[in-house]
Amino acid sequence: MAAQNGSRAIGTGHIEKATGSFTVTIKVSGLAPGSSHISNIHAGRCAQPGGIAYALSQVIADSSGTATATTIVPVEYSVPTSGWYVNVHHGPDFTDADYAPSDSCGDLSAG
Repeated sequence: MAAQNGSRAIGTGHIEKATGSFTVTIKVSGLAPGSSHISNIHAGRCAQPGGIAYALSQVIADSSGTATATTIVPVEYSVPTSGWYVNVHHGPDFTDADYAPSDSCGDLSAG
């Protein structure tokens, strides 16, 4: 996962496939200590953003600005040709326009 919009939030994402579901684990560092961030799988790619496909667990940074969040998504893992990407947004929800921009983003592979 790469930093976006001037943030320093970088990390990794891991997909574990199962029958009828898949698990997404996000590990991010460089967040503000103690901050909370909404995260989602979006349609498209980081360079070609789209709408939210699946909500993921809240990403909550510890005192060093590091966070790990794991979500089980209750559908088969099948990335469409248009792509999917994981997006960690700037804030805890979408109640404020300043919360919506991406802090970290990573494209998901089809395989």
